[in-house]
Amino acid sequence: MSVIHLNLRTFCHATEDAEKVQKAMTFASGIEDTTVTHSEGYHGNKILIMECTLSRKADIRTFFRRLSAEDLNELLTTIDQRMDEDGLFFFRLDKQKALMEELVLFSGDDCIHARAKVESYPKRREKALENAKVMLQEIIDRQDK
Repeated sequence: MSVIHLNLRTFCHATEDAEKVQKAMTFASGIEDTTVTHSEGYHGNKILIMECTLSRKADIRTFFRRLSAEDLNELLTTIDQRMDEDGLFFFRLDKQKALMEELVLFSGDDCIHARAKVESYPKRREKALENAKVMLQEIIDRQDK
């Protein structure tokens, strides 16, 4: 597994039910250890920032295996646009679908932000891209069996 850690983060606005957003985060991450930070919007509205980090290889592997083959292929084909120079790989998950216990990629704003740190020695974007592509392809191949 070439992901060192996976960070998930979402925002719970005052108009949302914090328990439901927490449930979506727990489902998406597969763990219940979520940090909640209280914040305030520009107009004084209350915002909760919910975050958790997966660092155990088994948890990270399980997370990626829960994505559909279609979503894994989408990540694989768009990985060049999703990875920065530090080997961080970014994507979004549908927060509403996570509440309904479905793990689905998403491109909108009402999402769970995912940031995966991809292993690369020496630290180079090209090596991180290669490692991430191999990892995603292995998961896709395993799902096809």
